[in-house]
Amino acid sequence: MFQRNDKRNKLSTYTKGNVIVQDIKIGDVHYEYEMTFGIKCQVVSQPKLNEIGQWVWQSKNLKTGEIINYLVDPKCSQYSANLFDYEAYPYNTYI
Repeated sequence: MFQRNDKRNKLSTYTKGNVIVQDIKIGDVHYEYEMTFGIKCQVVSQPKLNEIGQWVWQSKNLKTGEIINYLVDPKCSQYSANLFDYEAYPYNTYI
């Protein structure tokens, strides 16, 4: 899902939760939601394009300390992680 970002005059790639992948920085806190569970994580590596044109980066689950590998394909970003840069849902259960 490409959308025009007039401020930078180039195409931006969005996650399913509308985080702009190119704007993700190390230290950013994101919230991922699926079903009735949420994950609060902190970015530990800058997003980079891999050899086939997909964005990849890593975040750390702030509850468990586990590393999460993210991948967003600009051609199919509607199937990416439901990642937000704010606490979008009032879940009590974070895994």
